[in-house]
Amino acid sequence: MKKSGIPAFLSLALAFFLLATPAYASTVGEDISYAARGTGKLVSSAFAIPSSMLEDSRRVMFPFGLVTGAVRGTFKMITGLVSGVADVAQGAAPYAKYAALAL
Repeated sequence: MKKSGIPAFLSLALAFFLLATPAYASTVGEDISYAARGTGKLVSSAFAIPSSMLEDSRRVMFPFGLVTGAVRGTFKMITGLVSGVADVAQGAAPYAKYAALAL
């Protein structure tokens, strides 16, 4: 039994069309970079409080260095979380229309 080469040809043609379209490729790259930057901010925000406490404990006297480090780290963590979520949402927003098709 001979297999038909039409589905393979159509998939190759579609892949070539998507790769040959510079506008599509550039927007996908931008979206991925937004999502990757946001993910990096989200992951690194978990380490903001301990790193700030270590930095401030070396510069400021004992109890005050830990307290100021905790406050500064909390602020850095919250701003990292908010900006990370915003970046991930900006990168994923163009593809949200496809979520309805998956249901």
